[in-house]
Amino acid sequence: MKGRKVVLTGGTGLLMSNVAERHADMGDEVVLFDNNQQHDMYPETQALLNEKKNVRFVLGDIRDAKAVTEIAKGAEIFYHFAALMGTSSRFKQEVVTTEVNVIGTINACQAALDAGVKYYIYPPRPALSVWMTPYIITKTASTQFTQMYNAIYGLPTIGFNIANCYGPRERAVLEANSYKPGEGRKMMATFIEAALKNEDLPVMGDGEQSSDFVFIDDVVEAIMRAPRDAAIGQIMDIGTGINTPVKRVAEMIIEIAGSKSKIKYVPLRTGEVKVHTKADNTNAKKILDWEPKVDLREGIKRTIPYYAKRLGVKSPV
Repeated sequence: MKGRKVVLTGGTGLLMSNVAERHADMGDEVVLFDNNQQHDMYPETQALLNEKKNVRFVLGDIRDAKAVTEIAKGAEIFYHFAALMGTSSRFKQEVVTTEVNVIGTINACQAALDAGVKYYIYPPRPALSVWMTPYIITKTASTQFTQMYNAIYGLPTIGFNIANCYGPRERAVLEANSYKPGEGRKMMATFIEAALKNEDLPVMGDGEQSSDFVFIDDVVEAIMRAPRDAAIGQIMDIGTGINTPVKRVAEMIIEIAGSKSKIKYVPLRTGEVKVHTKADNTNAKKILDWEPKVDLREGIKRTIPYYAKRLGVKSPV
């Protein structure tokens, strides 16, 4: 079916900017909703807005219930990905993080419910409940509210527990951590930029903690398959099903980039403990007929040229 109205909160972020391009190519009416306070708009998104008449940008705040209600009107698909991100960037920002991640989610759920959307797609909290950070705490609460809206009010929710997503466009810094300077960084982008500049790669702790690193194209493909009745009420893992130690990722990036960089061990970020996480894609395969196609080494190779171009250096890949 073509010509659906699709609303994306956090619409100019990493994931939603890619999803918006896919929907625009399908001929859907695409509405990007974002306050752009954490980042500038990607050049790719600016180009999309200039080139596609079926895409528009609405500057707004998820905390503004009236604004969210207005954009939701007539929507068939509602992606709610707006949030204050950063597992270690939100200390001393507890109130605003709660306002955005919890109140903002309630606003989105209510607006989507009132608009009668057919599919409400969202990312639940990461599987890191042992971390004591404002981000994890507020995402846990927002997830529970979303599940309540599904169970009690009948909002057709579809949840994605997305593993450690990486790829072109990922920002190395979402927002600097004012409580502990230097902690508010994204690992993969930070490692690749450092390797391309032959600088030390900052590996936290002993580097043996592991995560499931999934390439952005695979995540976007899963999200695009989400709007279907069989997925309503479900929460599905999206990842590779393989967890890789952080130290090994750093070594792989140095190798692929042909870098002279070394590993520099730094303390774990505030509120974090060593964990090992990986996705179980059973439900995604069953419900969405989805499986990841890009392994970690290939994903890194596809990602490095983007950062080389940004840094103005020759890509080693």
